[in-house]
Formats: sequence, C-alpha cells, structure tokens
Amino acid sequence: MSEPTVSRVLNGRLGVSDRTRDQVVAALEDLGFTDVPTPARTRPGVVGVVCGNFENPIFPALLSAVSAAFGRHGKLVTVAVADAELNPEERCIDEFRRTGVDAVVFVGGRHAQVDGSYERYHELTEAGVPIVLVNGAATELAVPHVRCDEEAAAHRATAHLLGLGHHVVGCIVGSSAYVPTQRIIAGHRRACADVGVPVDPDAIAETSFTFEGARAAALRLIERDITAIFAANDLMALGAIEAGRSRGRGTPDLLSVVGYDGTDFSAFTDPPLTTLRQPIEDMADLAAAAVQAELTGSTLYRDHYVFEADLLSRASTAPASGALAHGPDE
Repeated sequence: MSEPTVSRVLNGRLGVSDRTRDQVVAALEDLGFTDVPTPARTRPGVVGVVCGNFENPIFPALLSAVSAAFGRHGKLVTVAVADAELNPEERCIDEFRRTGVDAVVFVGGRHAQVDGSYERYHELTEAGVPIVLVNGAATELAVPHVRCDEEAAAHRATAHLLGLGHHVVGCIVGSSAYVPTQRIIAGHRRACADVGVPVDPDAIAETSFTFEGARAAALRLIERDITAIFAANDLMALGAIEAGRSRGRGTPDLLSVVGYDGTDFSAFTDPPLTTLRQPIEDMADLAAAAVQAELTGSTLYRDHYVFEADLLSRASTAPASGALAHGPDE
C-alpha cells in the first residue's frame, strides 16, 4: 500500500476503494490505531465532469463518450457546464466538493489556458479526489492527462490543402490565450514550412470559437483571395463555408474548408465536411480507466496520453482551380 493511500485513509478522504480501505484499516488496527475516520462520501459511484459550453458540439459528444465509458465501470456521470461569467469552473468544483463525487474529469477549462491557475486542482487531489485533465495543457500536475494532438491535426489539415494546390491556406482559430490554439497555429506553420510556403501572418485569423466568429474571420480571408481554410472546430468550419457562399465562393469549387473534431453532424452538412476526427471514444475509455485506477490507489495512469486525429476526406475540399489559386504576381 502506498503512503498517499494510507494518508487518505487516516484523514478520512475520498479516493480509496472500499476493499483497499479495509486492508489499510486492518493494518492500522494491528499497529494500535483506532477510530479511523470514515470518508464523508455522499454520492458514491458518481463522477463529476466539468466541460465547456454545449454550443461547441465537441463538448456534448465528449460527454456522451465519457458517460458511456464510466457506465461500463458501473459509475454515473454528473455534469457541470463551466462559463467564464455565469458559472466559472471554480463554482463547479465547489459544488462537486459539497455534494461529493468519486472523481472529477475536466474537459478543457483552466488547465487549457496559457496562464491558467492549477490551485483548485491541487485542492481536489489533496482532498483525495482524483482528477483527469482532458484536452488541455501538458501541466506538471501528477494526474492523468488525456488529449488529442492538435498540432499534428493542424499540420495534417494544412498539408492536405497545400497538397491540393492551394498556395495560401487560411487558419481560423480561437483565442491564443489557450494552449490548444497555440498548438494549432504551430502545426499550421510547420506544414507551410515543410513545403517552403511562407506563412502569411494575416492568413491566421483569431476569433471566438463560434459559427459567427468564424464567418466574420473567413470574410476577411476571402477578401485576400485565400482559397482554402482550416478551422479550429467543425462549427467554425461551417461559418467559413457560409462566408464563402455569401461572397459567391462556393465550397469546394472556389473555397476548400477543413474542420476539426469530426463531430457526427459533419458527415451531413452541405457539402459533407472534410475534418480531423478526435478519437473521443478511446480518449473517454482511457479517462475512465485512469479514474478507476486512482480509486484503487494506483498511480499507473499518471502520465500524458496523446491521441492522433484521423483525416476524414469529404466533399468540402477539392483541388485548387482558376486564377484564385494563384497569387497576384503569378
């Protein structure tokens, strides 16, 4: 039995299975310890999940996968949707600590921010509540980290568009205050550098993670005669497609667009969206296995797990055609 496990039992903290706790209590009693406290667990078998706004389809998709994964371990999932103004992550944490949960999974959040504070995560782990961080920064916290490789996905998307003959590829991203955004920009730049294409700073458009934000950003790129765009999520990709239509640049004839996430609806858009699909089921399975291990006192999963996205090539991308595929001096 590890020292942290014994400490959790002595302090009446959560994060220890009933079987392991019984073993620790028996050993402590042999050593003369009595009155070992019982954890104040009010909702055994329940795992809390803190995630972002459901306007981004990847969050409900991930939540569904996480719920199913924990269900296979006999656990229920309760959800708190974090909002920077109305329902910040701190409030979600406070609620889970008040009601009691076996563990907390964070999908995005403070840990995804460039200068995010990890203080509240430390509080949870010190209280014996295991946590798993999904799609965030590679923090130094001794907890399981699970994410998709945003840099590799952006590299693959940009390389796909460059390979179709588009000389300049626009990149629409969210706020660069988030680590995943910085990874996407890095992947985009690397793909351009691989084939000797200069990176146009004005071709990287930072906006909100929304349809409307991406539409506005895409309009600016289209004014620069950019014929291909990679967007940081599928909803943003649809905003780019709509922007093209509004300017007579139909997809894919005059504007090729690639999304990211591979949410289910992307196969049914008009045209069906080329996208990079996050393997959310595999990611959810690993998160659930990590929590299960933590609850038995194991630190086996305290590592960084990075998954690769799959390119789903559909009808929203096509070879560059006509004068728009070339710069003004070509």
